Amino acid sequence: MGGSTAKVTNEADVPGRDVAGGVNSGVVGSGGAPNADQAYFDFQVEKPVAPIPGSGAPRYPDILRSAGVEGEVLAQFVVDTSGRVDISSYKVIRTSHELFAASLWAALPAMRFMPAEVGGRKVKQLVQQPFVFALQR
Repeated sequence: MGGSTAKVTNEADVPGRDVAGGVNSGVVGSGGAPNADQAYFDFQVEKPVAPIPGSGAPRYPDILRSAGVEGEVLAQFVVDTSGRVDISSYKVIRTSHELFAASLWAALPAMRFMPAEVGGRKVKQLVQQPFVFALQR
């Protein structure tokens, strides 16, 4: 699979996460500059990661297509400041079939995203995203 079991960022370690109006250092309003090494959560960025259309997609596994099997993968990964996926951060949260997860893992290096921004500066973001494999009817 190639997934890493190490957590990139532990949400419980984020100061202010459970406090109304709480902020983390580097988040707008905190007065600090964004930390280039930190992977931010979507709630911490002003402009979240967005996929660039046409930049790549997972290939539907032929054997599952032939069998009429549909499914999805909920994946977690870090998108860096250049809009590329840090493949070592790839983690499958859940999948309906391992072949879908393998297809996504193979496609991620070619996929491009608009990087997240904090205070007008590009930052890394931890992304959780579903990828749906559906057959044309």
